[in-house]
Amino acid sequence: MPRSPLIHIDKPHPKALKPFNPGKSPFYYGWIIAAVGTLGLLFSIPGQTMGVSVFTDHLIKALGLTRLRISTAYMAGTLFSALLMTRAGRLYDRLGARTTASAAVIFLAFCLLYFTRVDKTAVLFSHFMGGSPAASGIAGFTVTAIGFFGIRFFGQGVLTLVSRTMVMRWFEERRGRVGAYMGIATAAGFSYAPRILQFVIDGKGWRGALGFLALLLLAIALPMILLFFRDTPERCGMKVEQGLRPLKIHKERHNRKTADATLKEARHDLRYWAYAFMLSWWSLYNTAFTFHIVDIFATRGFDAVQAVSIFLPITIISVIFNFLGSWASDAMDLPPLYFLALIGMAAGGAAILSPDAGWSKAVLIAGFGISNGLWSVLNNVGWPRLFGREHLGAISGSVMSFIVAGSALGPWIFSSLLNADSGYIRAGLLGVLGPSVLIIFGIFAFYRRKLTSGAGR
Repeated sequence: MPRSPLIHIDKPHPKALKPFNPGKSPFYYGWIIAAVGTLGLLFSIPGQTMGVSVFTDHLIKALGLTRLRISTAYMAGTLFSALLMTRAGRLYDRLGARTTASAAVIFLAFCLLYFTRVDKTAVLFSHFMGGSPAASGIAGFTVTAIGFFGIRFFGQGVLTLVSRTMVMRWFEERRGRVGAYMGIATAAGFSYAPRILQFVIDGKGWRGALGFLALLLLAIALPMILLFFRDTPERCGMKVEQGLRPLKIHKERHNRKTADATLKEARHDLRYWAYAFMLSWWSLYNTAFTFHIVDIFATRGFDAVQAVSIFLPITIISVIFNFLGSWASDAMDLPPLYFLALIGMAAGGAAILSPDAGWSKAVLIAGFGISNGLWSVLNNVGWPRLFGREHLGAISGSVMSFIVAGSALGPWIFSSLLNADSGYIRAGLLGVLGPSVLIIFGIFAFYRRKLTSGAGR
């Protein structure tokens, strides 16, 4: 694979110096990158599960679809988007952050506008198919799946990938603590997003809310990307963390040099699969839990308000562990965080497995909070730590394909398990079994040989 034009360059790229030269900033431009990258993640909310969920009932009513059908359409669109994420990562490595993120924002806005007319598009499509009741059902499912593919691919997929990866390329020693700051901001934004979106829906209607989100993307997100996004310090004629004082961290950890690996080389490393499987597993399980949260708590005798109330303490614990884990990652190896996250996942599954136990709600909140926080740490810091910055887009994109696929399959798997035994006991058993298997696999991947060369980083 050729060397990346984003990292290995001899002089600044002219386009990176327009409309202004980041090297002339009075402070390290990476801090601006961290800020706009965080905003980029927040602008992806219309394509995230919590952003889609507030529109689900409105789409069901407008299209006349059952909840199962719209869930299946959501799964189909998300799975198809997952198939393209590796290619999107490679494209990002080649085209750069500004071009890729700008295209993602434009297409995401278009997909939101598409959803404002999705019911009328379904009617038009059904007429071409003969107008029968069967044709109407197929048309509604198809146009909805196409729309879900668009918002999931360009929102949850490409815009998230570019925003996060760009920030990680601008930092080395401080990568963990920058990830901590990003984690706090995104956790707060993602937690409050459903309330804000519901407020907009109440004021403008669901179609007006989608149009308003599209306008925000084009009027605010797109100019921000074109003005401030930059690929790497090297492309701007700078060095990583240029002008920043070196941190006093563990000498052995600091002196390690990470060789840049291609995606093909990374896939031959068991650590890649350990982290990829863990990240995609939690994407599957956490998305399924979020999607079915009201029904899960209904089986315990709680109403919807009581069900969603657990998100606040989960978010608080998640932010705490994201912050502590991110800072710790600058000075320590990552496997301990990997195993702690899996223990939290298993604890959450055990709580669902034992819904009548007095301890279950507290353990559920603690387990999901710890896992959510450390998941973000490992997804942000793990890939550049293990495989360098050169092919980070391709590597992160390939892992994102697993993560997106997991988020697509999770709700459907939970529904299948619910249909099987009229409860979520099997889902809880799965929540314990999955992390247990990954703990065993992680021990083999990280500790199959002595760490004299830092193999577990």
